[in-house]
Amino acid sequence: MDKKKGTVGDLEVDLALNKLRSNILNLLRAKNEYLKYKNKTFGEDTRSEDTGLGVVEVFFSVGSPHNDRQQAYIDNLVNYFRKNGIILDTLKEWDDSDPLVPIVKKLKNSCGCIVLALERLYVNEGFEKRGSGQQSTIANKAFTSTWLHIEASIARSLDLPLIIFKDKTLKNDGLIHDDKQEWGIVRIDENNILEIEEYPIKNFILNWINQVKKFHKNRNGS
Repeated sequence: MDKKKGTVGDLEVDLALNKLRSNILNLLRAKNEYLKYKNKTFGEDTRSEDTGLGVVEVFFSVGSPHNDRQQAYIDNLVNYFRKNGIILDTLKEWDDSDPLVPIVKKLKNSCGCIVLALERLYVNEGFEKRGSGQQSTIANKAFTSTWLHIEASIARSLDLPLIIFKDKTLKNDGLIHDDKQEWGIVRIDENNILEIEEYPIKNFILNWINQVKKFHKNRNGS
């Protein structure tokens, strides 16, 4: 309209159009990248056909990865547990109107729960309890998906064998806290994929696997 009135030049119009095109392209790239990681983690059926041969399924609580490093850690974790007879099965069904229903249903049919808490949100500089006498600064801290806290608490309420892998960069928060040893907290480094095969982390994992297999045995009466 402004161009028709002669108040906007061709250069300004071209710049505005180029900016719009750039924003659309960036949006499409972001969506494609999101779907790529999400489909790999939540779209594939991680269950094994030989579930009747001693393979045990557990609930895998993990947020959608957003880079290759996180995806590589997830893939390695899934393969490691599969070799040890444990299938890490992510939530495939989601209900926007009542998301807790499929989560509870999935957990009730599982023999354990493993939570992999990786970075979802990074705060360069912020405040906690802003505007109060208790205000404190949050600087260079990472936070994970809030859904992991919810899924971990439900698993705990169902008395499922629970283990939580907490990346060392994450701020202590809620159930995912270094001091919550009763929750089965294990500090990890997402940059070190092979650490799960080394002690002491390997010790925590083997102990949890034994709990899962015992739970499975008791549930099935075998």
